[in-house]
This record gives sequence, C-alpha cells and structure tokens, in this order.
Amino acid sequence: MGWVVLLVVVVVPAVVIAVLRNEGRRARGRAAAAVVRVDGTGIRRELADGRVEEVWWSEVLEVEVLRASIGPHKDAGGVVLVGGPGERGALVPLDRVGATGLLGHLATLEGFDRHAFDAAVSARAPSRTRVWQRDVSPG
Repeated sequence: MGWVVLLVVVVVPAVVIAVLRNEGRRARGRAAAAVVRVDGTGIRRELADGRVEEVWWSEVLEVEVLRASIGPHKDAGGVVLVGGPGERGALVPLDRVGATGLLGHLATLEGFDRHAFDAAVSARAPSRTRVWQRDVSPG
C-alpha cells in the first residue's frame, strides 16, 4: 500500500509537471520567429516551424499590443499584433520592435497615437490593448 501512495503523491505529479514543461517548450519553439521583416510593403514573420504570417500596410485594419507574462511570447514581453482581413496578419515580438523599424512604419498609419502605443507597451502583463484601428466608415 505504501508504494501506491508514493506513486500517487510523488511520481504522478512529477510526470505531469515534466509533460507540461515540455509542452511549454514546444509551444515556444513553434511560436519562435526565425525571421521578422518590416518594410514599406508590410510585415512578414517566418516562424521556426515553417509557417508564415504576413500583412501589407494597405490592408492593416488594427494594431494591438499584447503583454504576456506566461505562454510562448513571455520571453519577448509580448507581441504587437498587426491584423488585416480574415486570417491575414502578423505578430512582432516586443523585443524586436526597435530592430525591425516597426514603430516608424506604424507612425505612418493615419491617426496612429505613439503615446497610446508606449502606454500599452509599458502596461503590466497580462494585458491586451488596441492602439489603432482603421476608420472604415463610408465616405
């Protein structure tokens, strides 16, 4: 009977913890951005697992800042979500915003508020803040 208690109290939780840690590592690996390109055309993010995210500036509908303290983007502090129509869009890790020149391109979006962006980036994690949305109202 003692070995059953030992199994339930020690071994099973240890196995569960190991599986969860491994799953977290795999999720971070899948979400890792191997290449992030931001230029006058748009954003292209190539992920380590071969997936590609991209959006052209002309189709960007909204920009959000996601601050993360857990999950696959916690090491970068979060991401900037640049969303287009349907499934189009790209995530730029917060730790790559400066190196990619993303902020300069975002500043060209009509009505983009740099102060709102800075406040969202400085917000305590976890948070998700829309900092820009395209005006799609008719005429």
